Amino acid sequence: MSRIKTFKSKIKIKHYALCGIALALFYLNACSSDNKPIKNILTVEDPIEIELNGIDDKEIATNVESYLATLPQIAKKRARLYDREIIDKITTALHSYGYYHPIIKIDYPKKNESSTKVVAHVDSGKGLFIRRAQVEIIGQGAYFDSFDKIIKQSGLSSYTLLDHGKYEKLKADIKAKAIELGFFDGKFISNHILVYKEQNVADVVLVYDTGVRYSFGKLIYNDATKELIEPSKSLITIEEGEPFSSKRLNDVSASLAQTNYYKSVDITPKVEDKKDYQVPINIDLERQAKNLYRVGLGYSTDESVRGIFGWDKPLVSKKGHSFSSYVRASRVKQDAQAIYKIPFRNPNLDYFYFKLAQTHTDFNDTKSDLSHFSAHYVTHLNSDWRRDFYLAYEYEEYEQGYEKGYPQNLMAGFLIAKRETTGGLDPKTGYSFTFDNKFAAKGITDYTFYHGELAFKGVFSPTERSRVLYKLYQGANLGSDSLKVPPSMRFFAGGEQNLRGFSYKSESPRLNGKLRGGRYISAGTIEYMFPVGMDSSRGAIFLDSAICTNDYKDKEVLLGPGIGYRYMSKYGTLKVDVAYGIDNHNDGRHLKLHLSFGPEF
Repeated sequence: MSRIKTFKSKIKIKHYALCGIALALFYLNACSSDNKPIKNILTVEDPIEIELNGIDDKEIATNVESYLATLPQIAKKRARLYDREIIDKITTALHSYGYYHPIIKIDYPKKNESSTKVVAHVDSGKGLFIRRAQVEIIGQGAYFDSFDKIIKQSGLSSYTLLDHGKYEKLKADIKAKAIELGFFDGKFISNHILVYKEQNVADVVLVYDTGVRYSFGKLIYNDATKELIEPSKSLITIEEGEPFSSKRLNDVSASLAQTNYYKSVDITPKVEDKKDYQVPINIDLERQAKNLYRVGLGYSTDESVRGIFGWDKPLVSKKGHSFSSYVRASRVKQDAQAIYKIPFRNPNLDYFYFKLAQTHTDFNDTKSDLSHFSAHYVTHLNSDWRRDFYLAYEYEEYEQGYEKGYPQNLMAGFLIAKRETTGGLDPKTGYSFTFDNKFAAKGITDYTFYHGELAFKGVFSPTERSRVLYKLYQGANLGSDSLKVPPSMRFFAGGEQNLRGFSYKSESPRLNGKLRGGRYISAGTIEYMFPVGMDSSRGAIFLDSAICTNDYKDKEVLLGPGIGYRYMSKYGTLKVDVAYGIDNHNDGRHLKLHLSFGPEF
């Protein structure tokens, strides 16, 4: 008997050995030469296509198609064997939107037909209504308006159609808001949907206990960060013991990044080290490069080919001083500028800067060399308005038509500005406002005058992909010497910025046939952009108008209607416009092409 057992065991060993060899051979065959598994792609002959019929809602239809896409390839001759699987996929997808009583009929192609299309006729039936929606927040967060807002915006309430997607999103939003506000111990103590198919109703219960809100704990810096944070200490607006808020942390992080002192800013709550309802905050900064360079090349019909080279030193000293400069050149203008910035109470919102600039201009009837120096104090602490108080000295050597001059002007100035947009480089809504004022008086300078420029630009979106853009611009020179100011402060119309259909700064009052520049300019634009083709493409129709004059009694309105094309990229907007310039003094009609690239705001 023992021999027989031994013999049987040997047979079993050989059997297992053969199985092992077979598995090894299978594994080797399933691997490529670099030991990576080769995917076994199964293909079937005459695979079926499933077509939906009867679901009008695009979102629901897309969801059903996504579920059906998880089915394996099904051969036409075996399609009927998968009838239950197809129906189950459709039914499950419809459940997500509260349809629990669908009627589904599947039509299969006949054997003698060449078609491989399977048609699913779907009657979704009546959707389940929520009979009672109990959504509660308990704990310290019970009275926070932010939770109430999330619940109201969720669309999940009594006497509405049940939507599992809205239910899951509301759960996720509540949990995310709790963490954002520092309720790190929050949890759902009840979350379920009770479905009563016979009554075609459902009850939703969501109860979230926020627990206790945590506070900011100790601010932790490494040795390098302790030194780097010195010029930006005023931006650290969080203190130990204050209620935790992710938004507060994000605001501080954005403010530190805005200084351009740092290559990276990492502010992280160390939730794993929370203790006594406080969360330590780790702040880690990496210094920006000592020298930053930028090079750019562009083209516009106003200035033709133009290039720029910039050199910046983001952090000159431990006190946060910075330096920036550039040289820019085009066919009509060459200029260079250097700025030295000194932070006062806030490196982003309250600072001094000194500006030195040189500009050479040579186009149309203007030839000018302008030297500029100015000292500025900028602040928008405690206000949405940026205020710039400055004292500027300018010396300009010019030829304007038949005029020549060498004026020196010392001007006191005040600029206010505000900008709000939504949507990045392609804003859906927004506006920008700038009002710049300069004053000079004889005795300490060559002329007495006031120079003012007011610019307003706005955009709104009638639909998701359409835009309406409007611009208003008003400039004026007033005072006893307003007609004597140098060309850099006179006004000219024409070009892509204010009057398409005319060449760049080609329109103004004239003296003996040559451009002189105007005391006043009033310009406006209305433009409608509409989708064409791709999501990132738009067509445009627009009307520009301008008056450039020394006396509004002798005004002439210049018009520039036209059409255009816009391509929105992540770097800016490419604009191609064809405008028809209309003026009266020469009975002129000008067809002009304009090209430009850059942000609209």
